Amino acid sequence: MSSIEFATVFAPGAAERPPADVGRVVRDALAILPADARTVAAIVNDPQRHTATGAVWQQLVARIAPTRLRVLVACGSHPAPTSAERRAFEDSIFAGLPPAAAQWHDCRDPELLLIEHVQRRRGASWLGHPWLLESDAVLAVGSVEPHYFAGWTGAHKTCTIGVAATADIEHNHAHALSPSCRPAVLEDNPVADDVLAMLDSLESRKPVAAVNLVQAGRDLLAAAGGSPRDALAACFRCVSAAFVRRIDKPADALVAEVTGPLAESFYQADKGIKNNESAVRDGGGLVLVAACPGGIGQDRFTDLLRRAASYGEALAAVEADGYRLGDHKAVRLRRLTDPACRAVRACVISDGLSAADAALLGLRKAPTVAAALAEAGIDAARDRVVGIRDAGNLCVLPEVEPRRRC
Repeated sequence: MSSIEFATVFAPGAAERPPADVGRVVRDALAILPADARTVAAIVNDPQRHTATGAVWQQLVARIAPTRLRVLVACGSHPAPTSAERRAFEDSIFAGLPPAAAQWHDCRDPELLLIEHVQRRRGASWLGHPWLLESDAVLAVGSVEPHYFAGWTGAHKTCTIGVAATADIEHNHAHALSPSCRPAVLEDNPVADDVLAMLDSLESRKPVAAVNLVQAGRDLLAAAGGSPRDALAACFRCVSAAFVRRIDKPADALVAEVTGPLAESFYQADKGIKNNESAVRDGGGLVLVAACPGGIGQDRFTDLLRRAASYGEALAAVEADGYRLGDHKAVRLRRLTDPACRAVRACVISDGLSAADAALLGLRKAPTVAAALAEAGIDAARDRVVGIRDAGNLCVLPEVEPRRRC
């Protein structure tokens, strides 16, 4: 980014804070569980999220016998890791402290159990990992970051979407087509409403506690323990300071850098676009900088883009075929770039994507940021250009959401 004159460059970070007292946080979480619980299902994030699960685990086994713990890795709909990847993850988290049992959730497992539902906001029951019901209590460990359609991540998602069946995850993610689904917003967000309704149903069956961590990369900024809702609310101030930046109005152009695991494919790096797309004006420019060694990724996402060159065509295809995981990403990408809709001129700088790949995505491939901005018709000396580091986690949002054409 350094070769361009930016109006502003945003990066994650937070004000100096005392080190998080993980021991106290774990104690706060355990305080709401029955002291005589014989088995506790400890639900943790899979390797696709930076979560200091090891620090929580060490404090947990200092207070509860490992033989009473069942470790369940919440994979959601993520692809199953190899046996070697599983071992490496388990060794890094539970080294020297082997759990009595450990399983990795499979959303397609036919043995998932019905979680009875309290009829509130969601009209159907959901299927979850058997340990949710077979354990005496549940302790979920999550990390809190802005999420472009669920509002916020955290332990409330770890113990619901993270351990649910494919059909339930699809039911939830189909709501992501709604314009009410935005980062850092829970209120009137249908995806968040659905997750919290799933949590209601689980809490109606079992005592559920949560530990939430706020991290910038591997740096632990804050932590909170208690009920899933309380542990989430307690993190909002710190996580907002770390990962949310406000601008007075949408910029003429954004340059979004995505690195680390999220830069493995465009399908993952697209989070850097989704987190920040409201901060660019309609007809403006957007540049994604991401390596994408895995190419575009996700066949369903690619197939929908091939069949639907416009936002309207993408919506019609989903309506005709029924929603499938990943469709919301394709639909929202078409909404961003369609000349009849937001008309944002988007470019990508990536060694892993060809010019043909970029064209399929509705983007242009460029060699440099300067070339990408010029391609989008942006004059960095005249127009307001905002740079965003770690855009896969950081959200730049306008103070007031402008009215959109579609």
